[in-house]
Amino acid sequence: MAGDLNERFMKSVGRHFLTLSCVRKLPGEHEEKTFVFSGFLIEVKDVWFYVTAGHILRDIRKALGQGAAFDIWRLGDQTAGNRFNNSAVPFGFDINRWGVIENEELGLDYAVVPLEEFYCRQLQAGGAVPITKVAWGDHVTEHDQWALVGVPSETVSYDGETLITAKVVVAPLESVDAPPAAGRKAENQFYGRLKDDSVGMVKDVDGMSGGPIFALKKVDGTWKYSAIGVQSGWYESSRIIAACPLSSFALALEDLVSNVVAGLGDHAT
Repeated sequence: MAGDLNERFMKSVGRHFLTLSCVRKLPGEHEEKTFVFSGFLIEVKDVWFYVTAGHILRDIRKALGQGAAFDIWRLGDQTAGNRFNNSAVPFGFDINRWGVIENEELGLDYAVVPLEEFYCRQLQAGGAVPITKVAWGDHVTEHDQWALVGVPSETVSYDGETLITAKVVVAPLESVDAPPAAGRKAENQFYGRLKDDSVGMVKDVDGMSGGPIFALKKVDGTWKYSAIGVQSGWYESSRIIAACPLSSFALALEDLVSNVVAGLGDHAT
């Protein structure tokens, strides 16, 4: 992906990308570890949701069960053109509010949490915009380019007090068949190989799980994009990423929200 296109692409999709960061301390250890997770905003029936990979929530839940303590939860909207000196939005993380569809054997890997109006207003003020239904795409449709947006773990740093920083990367992808090791996962995933011009941008996609994958198509001289997936896995030897389709998940979420709203209406009457 050419540098100028990369910059213009990031200005557009950066409004949807959102990091979730925290600091973890394990029992009996003094050293803290910093995490920055990749994810993005979508809007379903006027409700804003934050979407990332389900295995991230599985790992957090496991750590909590082992006595780990998490602190300094933040939603980072810097790629949206944050207008507040890159200050992230403090986030009240509650693992019980998350919806998770995660099955490693079958390749299902989604996590989502509805955002309260308080957070939506702050994110909107910083320039963040959710992906709406018109931009929910499909990986089987014609495209000129795929691109993964995320934060490699290797770029994460913490000042030991409150400031967590990381580098957001746009990684060009080319569509490929499922690797032999995918097995049954291939029924619920699609796959892309990091293009040669990705070399040097990122050594390892660790940390980019949960990041959105976009399809780009040039129409009448203008680049159009749609969100097609959630990054889930990584086959390092072949430089292939695995992704879970977005549209099927988003449509299921839309049905869920509609049913909840209808249920509230029935209760009111």
